Amino acid sequence: MIGCRSSAGGSASMNKTRPPLLRRRAVSRDEPALAHSPADARALILAVVRRIPRGRVCPYGNVAQVAGLPRRARLVGTVLRQGPAARGLPWHRVINASGRISFPVGSDAYALQRRRLEAEGVVFVGGRIDLQRYGWPDRAQQLDELLWKPSEPQRKRPARRRL
Repeated sequence: MIGCRSSAGGSASMNKTRPPLLRRRAVSRDEPALAHSPADARALILAVVRRIPRGRVCPYGNVAQVAGLPRRARLVGTVLRQGPAARGLPWHRVINASGRISFPVGSDAYALQRRRLEAEGVVFVGGRIDLQRYGWPDRAQQLDELLWKPSEPQRKRPARRRL
């Protein structure tokens, strides 16, 4: 009987067994899970941030997507926060998904990021950046890649055994 254990006295007691802890999938079922070491993930994220062109911005989630780390937007923020103050890293071009700067309004970091973006020609309207106009990569480019990129071979699932 499932969930029953024998006690030392020989009688079966109904102890509820907990299901094994399931690992949360970071990707959908259609995509294969990618295993990246933390150093590899960090290098991928920094490489993508360096590719963001002048006068363009990219949300944290898009940086993760382009780096091949889907659904890892928080990791992008962590890497940028903990990363060294490398010269030439355009950290200021990374914003949140709603087109806003993630730092608190009025903070020194907010003022610095906004000043750098405005110097590159990025326009703020009501504290937001128009991602249709200034977003990178272009949505049309992303759509083309999704539609026309060669598909990866599907993994075959093992046949179920019947008991």
